[in-house]
Amino acid sequence: MLNNKIAALFTTFVLLGTGTNALAANLLVNGSFEQSTCGAGCILDTPAKANAITGWTTFLSGAEYFNMPNAIGGSVAADGVMIVDLANYVYGNGGGIQQNFATTVGAKYRVTFSAGNSRFASRSGDGIIQMKVAGQTATFNTPTAKGVAVEWATLTYDFTATTSQTTVAFSNEQNPNTNFAFIDNVIVERL
Repeated sequence: MLNNKIAALFTTFVLLGTGTNALAANLLVNGSFEQSTCGAGCILDTPAKANAITGWTTFLSGAEYFNMPNAIGGSVAADGVMIVDLANYVYGNGGGIQQNFATTVGAKYRVTFSAGNSRFASRSGDGIIQMKVAGQTATFNTPTAKGVAVEWATLTYDFTATTSQTTVAFSNEQNPNTNFAFIDNVIVERL
């Protein structure tokens, strides 16, 4: 009887070990922005803070980085507690983040990320996230928020790598006093 249970358990491990992994490994570092030198949050608007979010670099006027539940009551991050707002309110010329990662030329990949918005602080509840990857540009609308609590949507984009190093960049160039452009839980996986 015990030998039959051990054999069944062994067979289960073998079958599980030979199947494909339903969740491929994220090729990005710190896709949920939980690791940073900023602590609970900061404005990433100077060259000295350009690399404050582990694995990521800011561009344009930087980005806002903060603990979502602490900043907007009744709201949660898409994953963990930290998020990035691409609509940096300190400057009006837009903000962005980017990361380089290894790819295989000709291989197909998928970018998945969470986009969010809120009507907190008299914002419109709408926003735009621009993404550039492998020489391609895509524009996504955040979900339209109906109230103060942040609403999230999961968005995807497929691309084919053209070089051995690829950069994924997210940005927003809307009026930051009117719009939010929250981003979280960024994943790049090979298909």
